Amino acid sequence: MRGHILGRSVAPVVAGVLAIGCASTAPIHRMPPIKPLAAYEGAYADIIVDMATRPEPTLELTRDGVTVCVQYWPKVDLDRRFSRGGETSAFHFEPTWAQNSRVDVWHVSVTHTHDRPVRLKLGDTDHVSVFIEDNQRMRADMDPNYYYAVTEVENRARLQDKGALRSDTERGLRTVNPLLFERNLTGEEVPAGITVSGYLPFQAVKPNATDIWLHIPVETPPDSASGQHEKVDFVFPYEYERTLYQARPGM
Repeated sequence: MRGHILGRSVAPVVAGVLAIGCASTAPIHRMPPIKPLAAYEGAYADIIVDMATRPEPTLELTRDGVTVCVQYWPKVDLDRRFSRGGETSAFHFEPTWAQNSRVDVWHVSVTHTHDRPVRLKLGDTDHVSVFIEDNQRMRADMDPNYYYAVTEVENRARLQDKGALRSDTERGLRTVNPLLFERNLTGEEVPAGITVSGYLPFQAVKPNATDIWLHIPVETPPDSASGQHEKVDFVFPYEYERTLYQARPGM
């Protein structure tokens, strides 16, 4: 799914020196298992990396009049921001929980220059929509693993299933839910002249992955009344450091 959506190749955007320098001096609890590539080049050369954003770098990609920005948020930083004052983060999970009960979280923003809304479906019953792909396959003839976006309803059910839906997490849900990307979409659309942004949780990536790709598919409006929306798949590659995950499984 990766090759068909990315076009021309321009000069690479190099972020590795700063990224490696920061990682080498940071304590283990501050080293996220998911991090940008050392350099974005070839098919991914249009990705711009902003190393100045916190807690992690922001990746930006513009295609067909649409700009998508994504920023990974490690669990330790989500806890620091949202687990305070009698509240527990709505993205909470324990290190002992199974992988499918954990979440990986990005902050996502989408804006565009079209004079009509663009479509963005977080989930679709017929087609894969917003998701993370990894490099792992159970067999050579199988597709990679996919990890789907977790909706507000699904996130609440996740906490409830683990017996973690207490008064403190209820307060955490009330704080975080208005900040979700899902809440700020107009239906399944990004209106003209509006930037839609917010936190977007996913089913957590399995620890045996080494490379992952975050997919944010957007449908741009047709040029004419009789035309069809065109799907543009925004893809953001990341490295996955299993050694960091194993050293700090709660992240």
